[in-house]
Amino acid sequence: MPRYMSCFILLMGAAAASAQTPIPRSGDSCPTGTYRSGDYCKPFKSSSADGQSIIEKSGTQCPTGYYSAGNYCKRYPSQSEKEAIPREKKDCPGGWYKSGQYCVRN
Repeated sequence: MPRYMSCFILLMGAAAASAQTPIPRSGDSCPTGTYRSGDYCKPFKSSSADGQSIIEKSGTQCPTGYYSAGNYCKRYPSQSEKEAIPREKKDCPGGWYKSGQYCVRN
């Protein structure tokens, strides 16, 4: 097999794996569309996420573009451009804005 083909196959495998990235489990349950796997929640299948991001809830509210799902926040499918991270300190990084206890990418 040509060298460029093996690199392409490795890159394709990495992209497929990222679609099923486990998230740390918070409490005893996992959000809808995922199942418990040790200390993590894993998507049932790559298509179950449908581009939907799941983050652990920080505080009682979810960031703009996300809704509450137990101990997690799930991104609305229509908000696929919204990426959120927990806010560590007072300010968010450049290109992000505050939304409760989170920073959301503009």
